[in-house]
Amino acid sequence: MSKRRKTIRPRTKAAVRITLPLTVVLAVVGVWSVSLGAQPVPPKDDAYGLMRATQQTFHDVSDAIRPYLVRIDTVGGSQPRALRTPAGDENTPDPPRRSQSPFQDTTGSNFVLADGPATGIAYSLDGYIITSSFNFVREPVLISVTLPDGRRLAADLVARDQVRKIAILKVEATDLTLPSWLDVTDVRVGQWAIALGLGFGGETPSVTVGVVSALDRMQTGAIQTDAKLSPANYGGPLCDIHGHIIGICVPMAQRPGELAGIEMYDSGVGFALPKHRVDEIVAVLKTGRSFYRGWLGIVIDPTIRDAVAIRNVAIPSPVHEAGIKPGDRILQANGKPLRHFGDLVRVLYMLPAGEEIVLQVESGGSEFHTVVTLARNTELGPLPDLEEPFDPSNPLPAPEDK
Repeated sequence: MSKRRKTIRPRTKAAVRITLPLTVVLAVVGVWSVSLGAQPVPPKDDAYGLMRATQQTFHDVSDAIRPYLVRIDTVGGSQPRALRTPAGDENTPDPPRRSQSPFQDTTGSNFVLADGPATGIAYSLDGYIITSSFNFVREPVLISVTLPDGRRLAADLVARDQVRKIAILKVEATDLTLPSWLDVTDVRVGQWAIALGLGFGGETPSVTVGVVSALDRMQTGAIQTDAKLSPANYGGPLCDIHGHIIGICVPMAQRPGELAGIEMYDSGVGFALPKHRVDEIVAVLKTGRSFYRGWLGIVIDPTIRDAVAIRNVAIPSPVHEAGIKPGDRILQANGKPLRHFGDLVRVLYMLPAGEEIVLQVESGGSEFHTVVTLARNTELGPLPDLEEPFDPSNPLPAPEDK
């Protein structure tokens, strides 16, 4: 009786393609079944490892910057008034609206300031500390600074810049530890940005993280970041991942006022002043001179569109001294054409009193250039009375007799 021979056929390519993936899957499942209940440790080069390394970098930056941070505490002071009377007396009745001066510095916001510590950065070995003027809007009676080594010293507010929001303090110390600043030419859009502050109290700085989102902003060379900035870190540093300071965090906005910009806190739009701008400002502040908002001393005629037409001029004022008078038009400011009042605001909003500005003016059919120095509001005189276009007591003329 003959036996049947079993024929073994070779595998097809399709069978091989199916078998190999199944073998790999079974092998992986087998490995998982052996280690069931034990969490595998991911390799250092995977996404988890990168997140751990990035997190450690933020910790390292906080530790590296802490020796340069000081905590600022203030005692006394009151909530700023949104609008001060010219005499500064709360009991002074408001003058009639038509005689009110439009040249008044306001805080720029109705933000209610809370009690609590603020942040500063050691600036020089001889006891100068920089912070934000935001921290002194309440005009505190006493200021103290706690150094990283635990010493608590009385501090004097030397001067402040209410436009660029910088302030400088002085303590009796000669051994402050100074940080390393990153040159603005080395800052790149998209790089990591880490904001630190001591505004929540305690010894460990608060940390918010983002990127540098723009450069040369707010007409001051400011660095813009989407790292969340708030009163907790105003006056504190914005740093790179190597622990170098990119800039000092301050509130900024196109509106004037020492609190202008505070409403944008934690919005993802924050600003920091780089070292070269801080140095320029501090060089003046160390002399005891403060910066205030700059004014031209003019009132614009709102009835004339597509032009910056002057309706009235304060006497004295920078423009009056330059020979500019009502009816003239400002065509350019610092070389920038002015189509309407908003263009003029964009040129002036970050310029303090004492800054010079070049104006191109049209007067009586001719044009001329002049340089004026912006004044503080307290240096401006009253506005002259203008002739009324009609008698308010008799707006309609009497009919003519025939």
